Amino acid sequence: MDDMTDISFKTKGAEPILIAVDFSSDSEAAFIWGVKQAALISAPIIVLHVVHDPAEKPGFYNKLGQSALLPLEEVALEKMEAFIQMASKAYAELDNAPIIDKKFVAGLPAGRIIEVADHENAQLIVIGTRGRSGLSNLLLGSVATHVLQGSKVPVVVVKSDQPKQPD
Repeated sequence: MDDMTDISFKTKGAEPILIAVDFSSDSEAAFIWGVKQAALISAPIIVLHVVHDPAEKPGFYNKLGQSALLPLEEVALEKMEAFIQMASKAYAELDNAPIIDKKFVAGLPAGRIIEVADHENAQLIVIGTRGRSGLSNLLLGSVATHVLQGSKVPVVVVKSDQPKQPD
């Protein structure tokens, strides 16, 4: 996987809104919020998925219904397409969404999100949160928290209205 794999095309002009997704219900909420915001201000969108892939433990995704482990970028692309299609079906107003540029990078999510936002000159980062609190957040940390602390641009953290899963 290249350092900055660009799966689609790059929009010229306005600074993009970067929406970081992990395909959870929280990132779906962030995706929907980010697309609506981009439409309001006519900004291009970059949807970013960071394949959590620390160098010492290269990763593979296991696709539902298959026992074989597949290369990260292959499954990530399929998951991204399915994720965007599902969100678009659920929210008809996304049909008129601005151009969406899909990116995949490997590494540790918080740092890579900030790095891509800087590289792409993003005006805003939108990210979902699971809403952990207390001890679990302290011990596990939060990608959203690390992005908030390290970003040079504004960050919007969106929480899903779906019931929280136990930690």
